[in-house]
Amino acid sequence: MTTMPPLLSISDYSLTLRGSDGRPLPVLQNVKLEIGRGRCVGIAGESGSGKSVLALSVMGLLPPASIASRSGSIRFAELDLLALDEDAYRTVRGSRMAMVFQEPMTAMNPLMTLFDQVSETVSAHLPEATQADIKARVIRALQRAGFADPERFISSFPHQLSGGMRQRAMLAMALVMEPELVIADEPTTALDAALQIQLLGELRKQVRAGGNSMMFISHDLGVIRAVSDQLVVMYAGVVVESGPTQDVMARPAHPYTSALIEALPRLIIEKRLPRPIAGHLPAPDRKPAGCVFSDRCPKVQESCRLTLPGVAGLGTGRQVRCLFPDG
Repeated sequence: MTTMPPLLSISDYSLTLRGSDGRPLPVLQNVKLEIGRGRCVGIAGESGSGKSVLALSVMGLLPPASIASRSGSIRFAELDLLALDEDAYRTVRGSRMAMVFQEPMTAMNPLMTLFDQVSETVSAHLPEATQADIKARVIRALQRAGFADPERFISSFPHQLSGGMRQRAMLAMALVMEPELVIADEPTTALDAALQIQLLGELRKQVRAGGNSMMFISHDLGVIRAVSDQLVVMYAGVVVESGPTQDVMARPAHPYTSALIEALPRLIIEKRLPRPIAGHLPAPDRKPAGCVFSDRCPKVQESCRLTLPGVAGLGTGRQVRCLFPDG
């Protein structure tokens, strides 16, 4: 049986940005991940781990002037994304890949109605589409995003929508062209728990039903567990562990993954409070010479401080970058 190639393949991708003072800031180091068709890969890690910068790299949204250097490859289907110029990227962005941003009140135009904002992508990529075709696409996208009665809200402005509706509007804007890849960057952060669960359920359902693939970014492993098939854990721009989500959550191999799980809120019946991770992420230009987590790791040995560990396979599609993995 022939195995289909992944929709998105990132291989040994390293990125150095320019700081405000011109200093080089190495933010991503030898990142490797794949997203298969119809699959959802969760990217987990604290703020500053490199998750959003990785997403912006895939979407081609990093200002060229901010990039000091980069290497490796990012391939989307048949395309080498790092080789595309802006005009070529513009034909792909929005039509074949789309992004759901964190904060809808800043990502949405306050002077445009819901219909205008969702239809804008259609008009840009399908200039020959009739108004009837555009409206049909917009209604379908809003329905897929969870609007039970889209006609009632298409003339509304962002401030007239609830927080949950604005998040759904952002999802509709990403889904309206039925892209092959959806990148969701902390899409439910501002919502309460009930709305998070509802929206995440709809998001996962739409990915599976439409054959879309998704990169889902969050600092919250509990949220990622609800929506992703595969889990990639990042720390200080390095992928420290990856594998099937349920396997990684049940048997974390890297001390950082274990620490993230321990920091999750626990049910009262477990009689255990979340355990915050001691210390702080290192600045991009002050990473340890060895394992990037060595300054905060409870299992650190002298050998961990000398060189960045290589990637070790654990079977069943799991990998870890640690000299002394658990399990």
